[in-house]
Amino acid sequence: MPHWWKNFSWEWLFDHIAARSPTFVKIMVVTGKSFLYYHGMTRAASLTYTTLVAVVPLLIMLTSITLAVGFGNFISDYLPIVIDMLNLDWPTEQIMDIVENAEHIPIKKLGFIGAGGLFVTFILAFGSLETNFNVVWENKTSRTLIRQIKIYTPFLLIGAAVVGMFAGFVNHVQNVLKVIIVDGFHFSPEVIKALITVFWYSAFHIAALLVIFIMLYALPARPAGHKPYTRRKLFLASMLSTLLSWLAINIYVKILMLIQTAMVTRMSIFYGSLAFIPLFLFLLFGVWSIILCGNSLVWTICHWPAVSAKNWRWEGNTDGL
Repeated sequence: MPHWWKNFSWEWLFDHIAARSPTFVKIMVVTGKSFLYYHGMTRAASLTYTTLVAVVPLLIMLTSITLAVGFGNFISDYLPIVIDMLNLDWPTEQIMDIVENAEHIPIKKLGFIGAGGLFVTFILAFGSLETNFNVVWENKTSRTLIRQIKIYTPFLLIGAAVVGMFAGFVNHVQNVLKVIIVDGFHFSPEVIKALITVFWYSAFHIAALLVIFIMLYALPARPAGHKPYTRRKLFLASMLSTLLSWLAINIYVKILMLIQTAMVTRMSIFYGSLAFIPLFLFLLFGVWSIILCGNSLVWTICHWPAVSAKNWRWEGNTDGL
C-alpha cells in the first residue's frame, strides 16, 4: 500500500488542492474547515427545530403589532403569492390556517402570562441563533439575558415596523401600477399580472437578502477589544456572503423541487400526502446550513490571511476522561 494512502485525509487533499489554487479557493477551503470544525451540520439541525418551535410565537407577536396599524392580514394575503413564486407543490392549507389564526390573536387577549411566554420564547430562539453564530467567531460566551432583551426587542419592533411599512408600500405600488396601466396605457390583464409578479419577485428577493445580511452582519456577538478587521471589511464580507448564500439557497431549493417531482412521478405508490414534511425539514436544514456556512465565510474573510495557517485539531482530547 502506498505511503500517501496510509496517511490520506480529506484535509490533506483539500489543502493540497488549495496550495496550488487562487486565493478565493483557499478561502473556500478554510470556510469549509470552519463550518465542519464547529459542527455546522449539527447546529443547522438544532436551528431547524428552533425554527419550528418559534415560528408561531413570532408570527403572533409580529401580527399583533401590525394589527394596530391596519396591516394584520398582510402575511396571509400575500403568502400564497410567495409560495406560487417558489413553485412549492406542497399542501399548504395547514400552513395558511396557522398564519390566519396567528393574525387574529391580539396580545391583549393572551393576558400577561401568555404575552410573557411568547416574549420569552422569542428571546430564547434568538439566543439559540446567536449562540450558533458566536462559536465560529470563537466567542464562547453569549450576551447576558438583560443585554439580549435590550438588543432583540428592537429587532422585534423593527421587524414589525418593516412588515407594516412593506405592506403599505406593496399595496400602494400595486394600486399605482393598476391605475397607470389600466387608465393610462390600457395594458391587458396578462401584462398587469406579469408586472405585478416581477414586482413581487424583486421585493421577495430584496427582503430575503436583507434578512440574511442582518443575521451575518449584526447578530453574532463578536469578541470585544482589538479586531484584526475593520467595520468596512466586515460589511463588505457580509454583503458578499449574503449574495453567495442566497444564490446557494435558490440552487438548493431548485434541486429539492426536482427531487420532489421525481418522487411523485416515479414513486407515487410510496409517496403519501404527508411526505412533504421530510422535504420541508430538509428545506429548513439546508437553508440554515448555507447561512451558517456563510457565517464561516465572513469570519474567514475578516481574519484572512492569518487563518490560512490555522491548525485545526480534529481529534479530540481524551485526557481526564
